Amino acid sequence: MPAVATQRGLTAEEFWQEYAGKPYELVRGEVKQRMPVGLWHGILAGELVARFREHLKRRPEQVGKLAVETGFRVRTALGESVRAPDVAFIRAERLPSPLPHTFADLAPDLVVEIASPNDAYSELRDKVDEWLQAGVQVVWVVDPQRRTVEVFQPDQPIRVLRAGDTLTGAPVLPDFQLPLSELFAELDEA
Repeated sequence: MPAVATQRGLTAEEFWQEYAGKPYELVRGEVKQRMPVGLWHGILAGELVARFREHLKRRPEQVGKLAVETGFRVRTALGESVRAPDVAFIRAERLPSPLPHTFADLAPDLVVEIASPNDAYSELRDKVDEWLQAGVQVVWVVDPQRRTVEVFQPDQPIRVLRAGDTLTGAPVLPDFQLPLSELFAELDEA
């Protein structure tokens, strides 16, 4: 996606003032346009949110909030970004009170990024690296075309899950389990 020309890097506050509610992300001070997602992408995001909600209702001790397409301020050694994962989970004890009406000034505990056909893998990996550097414990990259999920955790090798494998939320949501066959079946039924 093309970058919007800026003379200097924007701060998260300036980005909020000018671009809130518009299809953009702030990547280390540079504004980048985001394409609306396709149907497969939306179906998978909806299914993941539904599965997370079911799990959280069965496990009241695993309290937290789900956020969809929400801007999170991400600070790394390379600069400040505002990223919007497809789905994020934040443990209750880490949530600010009151909840801000602007970007969340914390890293989620678990992030889900769903690959779109127009996503460059290098850009997805850049997002994953930023999330992990900011303190996210688990990042899932869901690829509906390849029917895989890559699981990233700090200081751990990448795990690639395929048909027959089960996605887990460990260590953030240790009892959460979702067979990939069930997740990707949503695309076959659509």
